[in-house]
Amino acid sequence: MLVEPADLATDTVLALVREHWDDGVLTVTHLPRGAGAHHWAAAGRRRPRWFVTADDVSTAGRDAELQDTYAAARRLAERGVYAVVPTVAPVSDRSAVGVRHGRFLVTVTAYLEGEPGTGEYADDNQRALIAHALGVLHAARPPRRTRLWSPGPPLRAELTALSGVSGEQWKAGPFGESVRAALCDNEAALNVMMKRFDELAGHALSRRQGWVPTHGEPHTANVLWTLAGPVLVDWESLRVAPRERDLRTVLREADGAEPLSAYVASGGTVDLDADLVELFDLEWWLWEVASCAVRFHEPHDGNADDERFHRAFLAEVVPAVGDALA
Repeated sequence: MLVEPADLATDTVLALVREHWDDGVLTVTHLPRGAGAHHWAAAGRRRPRWFVTADDVSTAGRDAELQDTYAAARRLAERGVYAVVPTVAPVSDRSAVGVRHGRFLVTVTAYLEGEPGTGEYADDNQRALIAHALGVLHAARPPRRTRLWSPGPPLRAELTALSGVSGEQWKAGPFGESVRAALCDNEAALNVMMKRFDELAGHALSRRQGWVPTHGEPHTANVLWTLAGPVLVDWESLRVAPRERDLRTVLREADGAEPLSAYVASGGTVDLDADLVELFDLEWWLWEVASCAVRFHEPHDGNADDERFHRAFLAEVVPAVGDALA
């Protein structure tokens, strides 16, 4: 996130890192990046050592969910799934993935030097490198604590409830009314999308024997290009699911056969299902709609994060929803 959380000061993050991971850390600097969690770089005398993340786990079940997911990702890394950047266990509890502080689960990973991705994959060479990494992931045996993907989409109940009050004004912040108006204008399209999602989700559940460990969001923003090759970050979305959950992002825009060949060479298979690709496209956009509806129905002050989410909602999410009726 761009804006630091008011209830987790940088000095507090420094104290947590020194107490639970590395007492040689001297400074912690907030990093304005990402679209969900908060991040800091923890450094010694010369350069950053650790990448610190604080996830809000105040909603019911969220803490247990992330504890399982980060533990499963760490186990995959131990088994040789090289694209995983695992959490580092606190010295205070080697079985833990992080420590709780207030509403946050604070975790630490190694700080890796590299270039974060932006926009779309540049070419088939980049797609092939990520496809190879996904092939290794998909061929791995799911660790015991890996959760199953379940059809929602996420925040579906919240979106349904907010649709029921879309006739009322949303005055909790500066962007509430424009989001509410967009929901009203696109109600028919959202209903079509949700109905189609349910149809395709039933199809996915009938093919559960072919599910594999998936990252869930292998788009360029979750790729770090290091000198040793690309790695995937943000493993909170790790689930056992249809492989199309990952491959829709990497293979669909390929110009040639190189990315698919790289995927197959590292353990993947070629039997992709177009209906499941559509399913996870729908899940993505419905989740985006729901998360924006929840954010802007609640009190918000129009800060830098609010501004960029609102801008993306109008420029990207709303047109995608409108295309459902095209």
